[in-house]
Amino acid sequence: MRGVTLPRTVPARLRWYTLGCVALAVLVGAVTVSAASGARASWDAIGGRQAPQVVDATGLYQALTDLDGQSANIMLFGADPSFATARSTALHAFDTDRTTADHDLQQSTLDAAGNADTQRALGAVLDELGRYQDLAGRALALNDSAHRPAGHPLPAALTLYRQATDLMRTELLPASDRLVNANNTAYQSTYTAERSALATALVWSIALLVVLVAALLAVQAWLTLRFRRMVNPALAAATLLALALLGLTASLLPAQRECQRVARHDAFDSVVALTRARALVADANADESRYLLDADRATTYQDSFLATSQAVLTLPGATIAGYDAQLASAVTAYRANHDDVRFRGFYGAEFRNITFAGERAAAERTLHAYQAYQADDRRIRAYVARNQLAQAIAYDTSYAAGGSNADFGAHDAALQRVIGVNAAAFHTAVQDGSSQLDADTPLLGGGAAAVVLLCLLGVRPRLAEFRR
Repeated sequence: MRGVTLPRTVPARLRWYTLGCVALAVLVGAVTVSAASGARASWDAIGGRQAPQVVDATGLYQALTDLDGQSANIMLFGADPSFATARSTALHAFDTDRTTADHDLQQSTLDAAGNADTQRALGAVLDELGRYQDLAGRALALNDSAHRPAGHPLPAALTLYRQATDLMRTELLPASDRLVNANNTAYQSTYTAERSALATALVWSIALLVVLVAALLAVQAWLTLRFRRMVNPALAAATLLALALLGLTASLLPAQRECQRVARHDAFDSVVALTRARALVADANADESRYLLDADRATTYQDSFLATSQAVLTLPGATIAGYDAQLASAVTAYRANHDDVRFRGFYGAEFRNITFAGERAAAERTLHAYQAYQADDRRIRAYVARNQLAQAIAYDTSYAAGGSNADFGAHDAALQRVIGVNAAAFHTAVQDGSSQLDADTPLLGGGAAAVVLLCLLGVRPRLAEFRR
């Protein structure tokens, strides 16, 4: 087999050398611009669709669990005139939750195209929400028609409510949680794929640019020896431009990977943990109302409150009687040393991921508010233990300063501020990453094209000498 031989004439060799440099410059442009375009598309997907879908799904979970909690409150108040104002507030919240759930479902339906896991989870919610609303509506209507005293629902109405809340807890909320997970997994998949693509593009683009610079220097050296000219201005400019592209690429692609990391892990991991915590605290709040409404299931709802609290802030081995003391001990240890975080769960994840200005102070205020809300729960159960059901209902549903619902609201407001810090940081990272690409992508493409043009301009006079 005969080997490949290089052209023997100087013009032919110069054309081949130039063609090699041009091909390298074109490859550099293709790889770098393709990587930048892929990164831009990932930012559009993450910031415009996937992250909002996760937040919407957690909002749906919260609206559903609060809907059930307000149903319990309305039945709990009965026809007692002393709870007329509280009942009106609960009815308004019930209608708001129903509207929010409907809106989030509509939005999730629009977003679910192309994601089979999301579609399955969404289908389960859609299938069961109508049944829940029918059961809850019948329970409330039946109890209202009986004009029952506070804390003593009509047995038939309570039976219907049990069916409704069981449906909520065993079907609707798990399906909503699967919807959160499916959307969060979609974001994680985009993040992982894009980080990998950027790493691969960085290796290839740096390698190609180094070879391009070396090739340009080699051609200039050959021209110097062959034509006895010290510098070819166009090729020298092409070399400098290739070095500039090397620096730009070595800066841009790692910076994109870092923006992706900040957006996902520093910011959005906390957004996910905290929005899920917010939904679960709402579920725990609903468990308190169920506990007061249904004495036969009080132990079940108390256990559920503890399990939900443990998911939010895990204290290994803590019982409902010992949770407050163990939490106080963990908070004391944390205040002495911020690295000593002795609790896990969603709040543990957040306190191990404090990153942004103002985040720690906001998280600490939330933790303090969570302690106050937990202490309120024990007071409610103490009223029940003393057979003071009316006082327990009044305290549980009170929005007056020091009341349980007031402290629940204070905790929720503090928690939303922490979420806001991380959400703002997420949007800043998305904006920074996108803006950097908007500015640098034209430079990558234009720079590669300019190298091609300079290569052609640089060799043209030399080739012209052989045509004279």
